[in-house]
Order: sequence, then C-alpha cells, then structure tokens
Amino acid sequence: MNSEVEENIRKNIPWTQLPAHIKQLLGNSPKEYGKTVVAFSIKNQLRYRGNLVRQILKDEKRYYERVIAYSRERLMLFPYHLADMVVKGLRITPFNYYVSVVERLMQAEKSYDTLPNFTAADCLRLLGIGRNEYIDIMNQSRSNRGRLFGKRNVKGLLPKVPCDIHIEPWWRVEIGMVLEDDVKLVTSEELEVIDKLIDYGSHTAGVLNFHIVLSLYKKGLVYLDVPVTAMDRIQVPPLQGFVMNRVLGDYFETLLYKIFVSIDEHMTIGELANVLQVETDLVKHAVSLYSRLSFARKLGAETENDKSIRHPSWTTVPAIRTQKMEITPLTLNLNQENYIDLATDLQSPRSETPESPSNNTLPKSGQRIAFLFDSTLTAFLMMGNLSPGLKKHAVTMFEVGKLSDESLDSFLSELEKVSVLDAEGEGEARRYFDHAVILRSTVMALRKLPSAGLDLVRLESLHSLDEATYTRLLQKKYKLLVSMAPLSREVRPVSLLSPPHLGPPVPEVNSIWFKMFLYHMTGYGPPSLLLVKGEFLTTCGSIVRAFLVGTQLKQLPRMFLGFSKFLVMAWLHEPAVLPVANIMYVNAALQYSPVLLQAYGVHQSAQVHIKPFPFEKDTNIMCHGEGVHAIPWAKHPAVQRLSGLVDLEQNCGYLTFVNIGVRDLGCPNRDPIVRLGRQKVNPNNPGVAKLHKSNVKKASEPTTFANENFSFTNRSNEINQNEIVTDNPEKQLQSPVESHFAVTPVHSSERSSPANGFMHQDSTELLKEELDLLDKDTILSQEVKEKPLNQSIQSLYSFETLLSPTDENISMFSRQGDSDPPSNKATDENSVNKPVEEEANGEMWTLLDCHFGIPLFDADANTKICDAIVSGGLCHSSSLTHLTESSRMLGTSLLEFISQCQYYPGENMGIIKRGRLTPLPRHNLMFDNGRVCEWGGK
Repeated sequence: MNSEVEENIRKNIPWTQLPAHIKQLLGNSPKEYGKTVVAFSIKNQLRYRGNLVRQILKDEKRYYERVIAYSRERLMLFPYHLADMVVKGLRITPFNYYVSVVERLMQAEKSYDTLPNFTAADCLRLLGIGRNEYIDIMNQSRSNRGRLFGKRNVKGLLPKVPCDIHIEPWWRVEIGMVLEDDVKLVTSEELEVIDKLIDYGSHTAGVLNFHIVLSLYKKGLVYLDVPVTAMDRIQVPPLQGFVMNRVLGDYFETLLYKIFVSIDEHMTIGELANVLQVETDLVKHAVSLYSRLSFARKLGAETENDKSIRHPSWTTVPAIRTQKMEITPLTLNLNQENYIDLATDLQSPRSETPESPSNNTLPKSGQRIAFLFDSTLTAFLMMGNLSPGLKKHAVTMFEVGKLSDESLDSFLSELEKVSVLDAEGEGEARRYFDHAVILRSTVMALRKLPSAGLDLVRLESLHSLDEATYTRLLQKKYKLLVSMAPLSREVRPVSLLSPPHLGPPVPEVNSIWFKMFLYHMTGYGPPSLLLVKGEFLTTCGSIVRAFLVGTQLKQLPRMFLGFSKFLVMAWLHEPAVLPVANIMYVNAALQYSPVLLQAYGVHQSAQVHIKPFPFEKDTNIMCHGEGVHAIPWAKHPAVQRLSGLVDLEQNCGYLTFVNIGVRDLGCPNRDPIVRLGRQKVNPNNPGVAKLHKSNVKKASEPTTFANENFSFTNRSNEINQNEIVTDNPEKQLQSPVESHFAVTPVHSSERSSPANGFMHQDSTELLKEELDLLDKDTILSQEVKEKPLNQSIQSLYSFETLLSPTDENISMFSRQGDSDPPSNKATDENSVNKPVEEEANGEMWTLLDCHFGIPLFDADANTKICDAIVSGGLCHSSSLTHLTESSRMLGTSLLEFISQCQYYPGENMGIIKRGRLTPLPRHNLMFDNGRVCEWGGK
C-alpha cells in the first residue's frame, strides 16, 4: 500500500478531499479507496469510532470481529487498546484469544517457532505454554490420549483458566461482560467488587483485594488496563520471559522494536513520540504492553498517597510472582537446575531502580556515551555457554537493541563471574571467553569518563529506524559515539558527523572499497583482484537458454601465479583463507556478489600482526613476536602515507599488517587518481611503476594482447626513454609472478598471436591462434641458430631467468632484469643497481586493512586504545572537533575514489552520493605494483 495513501487514511481524509495525485493512484475510484480504508484499518487494528472506517462499514460489531479474525490468522498480539470493545462487546478475553491461536497452530502441526516473539511471550504469560510445553502437548495430541472420536483433541489439552499473572497496584481494573449465569458462580466478596465496578466504573487495582481481583480476572469477568500518559517515563530492565522465535513485521511489532532501542528513563513518552515522529497514542499503547509483559517499568507509578490507601492484601504479594513458566528464556535451552538459579535472581523492580528519575544523578537531558556493537557480540555472549545470568543480558542487548547505564552494574557483575573462570579450550570457545572478558574491561574504562552515562547500543536496531529518526535520536541522547571493532561487513556504521564518533568515519569504510582505497593511496598492499558480480540472463527464442554474464575465472590470474594461499572475501561477508586448489570455487560466489581475491601466502598462510593506533609517543617502540623482527611500525612507509589520509591521532582503531612471503616495494611515484581504460603514460609522471631499463632494452619484439573487452598492441621498438605509450596499464604493472613465470616467447612475425593465449573471437581466429602457437617452437629454434649469442633472446627465453617467487629474496615487484648475471649488473649501474636497492629496501610486511573503534579480541590493543580514550585526550573537545573535520575529508576522498573506479573518464557521472547501500563495482579492478587499475582478464 502506498505510504501517501496510508497517511491520508490515518488523517481521516475523505475521498472528496483527497489530492488529485492520490485519487489517480487509486484509479479515480471511491470504491477502491473504501476497500483500502477497510483493509488498512483492520490491518492496523484501528478503533471503529473516530476513524474513517466508520463511514464505510456500518456494522461496528462485524468490524471488530474481522479485526480479531485477521489478527488471529496472522498470529498478532491481542489488541489490548481495543479491550473495551473486544472483551465487553465480543466476550473475547486475551486468554480465549491466545487459546484459539495456539489451537489453530497445533491443528496445522506447525512448530513453536511459528509464533512471533511478542505473541509467544504473551502466550507464555497467560497460558504458561513455552517451547517444551508446546512440544509435549503436540506429542499428546498425536497419541491416542489426545484423540476424541478419531479426531485430534487439541483444545482438551490446553489450559482452562489463565495463569497467575503479575499485577501492579497502579493498573486499572475494568468490568468485562458479566451475564446472569456468571453471577451464580461468584462469591459474595467477588459480587461486591463486581457491583462496585458496575456502579462506579474502573478502580485502581491497589485499592481492591488482590486475591479477589486475580480470581475475577481468571474467570474472565474483569480485564486489566495499564494506563500510560504522555508525561510518564519508563525504564527497560534486562528481559525476563522473552521468547526469541521470529519477527512478524506487522505495524505494532515494528513500533515495539523501534521504541525498545529509543526509550530511556530520561525521556517522556511525549518526547519519544516526537523523536520517532509517531502518534503519541501508538507509543502509549506500546509502552503499556511493555509494562503488561514486565519488559518495562514505569517510574514514579505510585505516590505516597496511593500507598497509604492500598488494600492490606497487597502487602503479602511479591512485586513479580515467580513461576517456572515466567522466568524461562525459551531459546536458551536452560536445564531444570538453572530454573532455580534464575528464580532466585529475580528481584523487585522497585528495589533495583529508583522510583523517580529525581534520585538519579545523571543529567535529565540524557547526554551520554554510546558504545555501538553489532549482533556478533550478542552471539558470542549467548553461544559461549558462559553463564545463565549473562545470557539474560545478551538477549536484552539483541532484542531491545540497548543495555542502558542503569543495567550495567548487574551486567558487569555477570561478566566478572566469567573473568574469574578458567578459560579452557581453544578456537571458538576461547574466542567467546576473550570477548566477554575484554568487553568488561572496555565498559569499565568508558564509564570512567567524567559526567557521562554509558549505553550499549546495537547498530542493527538503530538502522531499523529511518535515517532522519535515528539522527534525531543520537543527537538528542548522546554526546559521543564509540564503536567496537571490527564491525561485521553486513553492518552499516553510523553516517553522522555529529555527535563525534570514535569509529568508522563514514559508512563506506566498512566495505571492500576502503581496502582498495588504502592500497591505491599508499601504494602498499597484497596483490588484489576485485571481481564484479555475475548475473544469470535468459533469452527466449526457438530455444530457451540461460547464461552467466559478468566475471568467471577460467584459470588462476597471472598476478597470483606462485601463491598457494588466498584471502577471499565476498561482498558483505567476512574473509576466508582458500588454498590455490580451490580457487575456482570463487566462481560460485560470483553468482551472488562481488568478490575480493588477495594473495595471502606462498608456502603457507600469511603472518598477521595487529598494531593499534593512535601510536605511542615514542615511535621507535619495537614490536616483538615469533618470526617478526623488531619493527618501528609508526615509521612503516604505508603508515606514513596513510597518516595523510586517515586521522591516526584523533581517532582510534588498529592496522592489520601481513607478511605474504614476498617483499612489497610500494609505488614511490603515486597517482591519487584511478585511471580506467586506455591511456598515455609518461614514466616520469606520478602513478607509473618503475620499469628497469634492462627490460626496455630486452623487449624488442611486438606483443599483442587481446580479451573479450578490448585488444591492443604494444610495440617496444616505439618506446624511448622519455615516453612510454601503452593501451593498458597492465603492461607496466607486472606482478612478481608474471616476471618469473608468465614470460611467453613470442616470435617476430607480424601475425604473432597473443602471449596470454586468450582471444574471444570467432572460430576462425581461434584456429589461427592455435596454428601460430604450434609453429612458435620451430620459428624460435631457427632464430636461436641464427643468433646464438643474442643477449636479449637469451634473457627473455632462457629458463635460467624464470626464477620462482617462492624464493623469499625475490621482491614482490622485481622485474625480469633483476635476474641478469653479475657481470652485467656491474656494468650497468643505472639499470641494475637501482632495482637492487629497491629490493633491499622492500617491506616484508605490507598493509592489509584498517579498522576503527575498540577491538574486543586482543587484550593488549584494547588496553592501549581504552587508555588513549580515557586519559590520552581523544575525548577532549579540540580533538573531537579535529576528528569531525578529518572524517568529513576522508569521506569525500573515499567517495571520489569509488566514483573513479566506477566510470571511465569520458562517462564520469560525478561523485557517488552517500546512501544506505554502498555501490557495487561495475568493472573488474586489480591492485598490483602500487596502484589500482582495470583488470584485463589475464
């Protein structure tokens, strides 16, 4: 349904007053508009009176029957805001409603996970049916005991009366539909309460006898209303009894999750409605349900006067009636022994938190610090089997999307229990333990910042809000944002420059584009290939055919020859190490997303080192480790060049360095602009990788390259020392393995075939290529006989020059001339000595990635970064101001880079605009020899 049409229905705009374009959307049909109004009203459980549906449907009772039928069929929550009409008019109580919902579900033999989260939680509260009970009843119904006259007897196995529910004294008791037959079944005391409710209207539950109220509720003669006003404030404690099944996605459930992540005890219901741009009544309905399910507590719910007139029966009633069904988080699969532990852990809501915000020392404005995390962290806390109490907080962090400062003391105490345990095991088990321990030290460090509360906020929950809403929310509630690192690739970091953010400066930083940006701008990084996504297309004709359009690897790219390990990362996924034998599996991933393929080791997987920033004051501090020499990381050429692009002083995070087994010489003359396609390049200009003069002298034969996208010819006899004309940047940007493995002899015939052997043309040209290649050996042998001592032929075609890159002494960017005999090296200083010097100065460790935020997997890096935030000045106003400006500049540079990688110079569509989705690559890109360019398919 169109959002504009929905907005007009909510505003009760009749057909005659609709704008012309809205009428056109509805086909200029008043009847169609009427159907739309009825469907929208039923779907959103709107009240009959006071809404547009009253002008279309004349039978009010029939309308509410349709609302209940629609809600039951789609397993929605009971419409408590319509209880006065549904309970009194239709005699359908919440208990009866959920019995019918569960009965239909069992009759259809559907699993318990079919129930949406909030519906399952309400069923658990009223019916006492959780996951285990549901399975038990299903098994009974399938047996003979559950059959009546040959049919399954599901209803007979369901509860007959509601469970003993939790009731707050400030709730209102309303009379339901009471018939004459009902009066015969009540006691005199109950009848007295019924008469009082009929004569004087609803009463506060606290002034009535608690046991009588509960008895009348279980008989279905009264119902409970949870009043909430626009001036009320609530607090969301750690969840108890929440069921993690599935999200339905209806209007009310969506609103419930939005309010979960937005509300705090310093914000009134009216203020929250204004931030969310939602009707205040809808927010009040949602908060009322939170209180009903004990997911939230209203602050200052009772005054001293209310307590003085409270009925004496309430003095013996616990604040929360503990029972096994109410305290079991169903998806945690706790055993029976844990039930007792959880029950003893429950406390009175009024004893855990102050009854009014006036007792809280935090400022009323709620300006706090937000620690932003993703769902990976909650998964570690829930799956790590660390402690039942910690899982309760993890469920809150995931479902609510936030753990407020008021709940952090309890959270830290649970994390402390984990920290004193012996961490046994390795792999994932150890990873869960480390995250829990380091998270505790992080929270404790951030809480030391002066005059600031700390909230833990889940990024995915924030992004369930529209961009304008979460912008207003963050700017109103927080003065500083701090992100965990690394964030999942599926998560989009916040795109705000205010409040300041110690984390990813812009959302695109969390994408593959940022890696390519770092490599191109610094000139350092492993050989990398970014392949575009393939697409399946079908053509209809005499035969229906399906074929793959896009990238498909047919052999190992030349730039990766000699490497045995590769780092493969699909778009929005985490990287994985892949052996060379399985490299063709990349084609399967390319069907669904772009893929980044990177060299990651010659004999074995690369060594990895983490270096946190900001760096220590003493840049000469060395890093020691097994197989790693003491290195002043701050003086690494990649770091020095990176400092001009990324704020390594006012922001925090860590750099990842790798040793892939070959040296990285970088690109001393860098061109910050990515140039796609054919171009004319001068080696004295920036951006051109150095060619050894020996290579220029030896390359005396014309070479033709061709692929399915373009073909070109480069004749080395046209090259002089002042200018090099090329049609493809790949000619200069030879990979290390290309120099030693991929030198293919090409004869001097004018009809010589491509050296790479690939040519997507018709069959005639393919046949010509095969014949030329077969004839190559004969021609070559004749040339060798004529010129047996020809130095250039010997250097190009001798097997002695084909050195393996697995030799660690060979530079990543060494050229063919490096393998000349020592006598030649001594006689040509210009062509040989300079490359040897570059090889000697090459870096064995090269830059792999850069992440922003506080790492939760490395204790040493975490400690250094937390110290820099708390006592190192990162939170000072001057530093944050500089951080905001540097983040803006980085965002602009990164978007320019993405735009250059997407369009050829002649078709440049301008700078890519920032949006919710990062643009996918349109061309295959490679990073080799210090720069990013278009990959030619070899």
